Amino acid sequence: MKRVKIVPVCVVLLLAALVVAANWWRGGSQVRGVRVDIDYGGSDTLVVPRQVEDLIMQQMPDITSKRLRDVDLEQVARVAVASPWLCRCEAGTSIGGEVVVHGVQHRPIVRVCSRSGEYYLDDKGYRVPVSPYGSADLIVASGNIPPKGEGLRQVWTLARYLDGHERLAPLFDQIYRDAEGDLFLTPKLGNHVVQIGKVDDLDSKFVNLLAFYTRALPQAGWETYNQISVKYHEQVVGTRRQPRNRVSAE
Repeated sequence: MKRVKIVPVCVVLLLAALVVAANWWRGGSQVRGVRVDIDYGGSDTLVVPRQVEDLIMQQMPDITSKRLRDVDLEQVARVAVASPWLCRCEAGTSIGGEVVVHGVQHRPIVRVCSRSGEYYLDDKGYRVPVSPYGSADLIVASGNIPPKGEGLRQVWTLARYLDGHERLAPLFDQIYRDAEGDLFLTPKLGNHVVQIGKVDDLDSKFVNLLAFYTRALPQAGWETYNQISVKYHEQVVGTRRQPRNRVSAE
């Protein structure tokens, strides 16, 4: 039978007291600086740690003159997340005496270029400004895009659908919204546009489009059509490119 070693209660209490004492001593030391770590989630860099650190120092200029225990960590997190490129922040302290902020950057999925301005939409639908620190290599949306409302939501819905589809995402580099509200996609290969229409029944529309791409286009040729429409239910309509008129030299 194995013997079970029992740690005396006094040893446990002593260790707990040492931990409390160490934390209290560390809390009484002066702040040695502010450090920001950012989780980019695989996205391109839109904000750098130094920009957030500067923001904190501007809003809380006396932070480095305080003791660690006197720093309002919730306020630090609120100041940091005021950066328009961060969606979430938490603040704590390090063993070395720093105030440490862990931030999460918005994950943009589409870059919108419209009359109302240029900005990103992230995977949750939030508007994110372009950044002086870097740009995200994303599908671009342009055309008749309102600054808010259903038209903008339609663009975001299509961008989010493509972003979540491993096979479709690499195929297209532009979304266009016309004056009637129809959405079009410009593929990276081929000299044509794809008319999506509205964002209803996207699964069926893209299944049909991929079938057309794999079965019809290789035979007809990628330059045969100037528009492929999947706007209507269970239909793929290809508009053939008009042949150029021959100019007579006579």
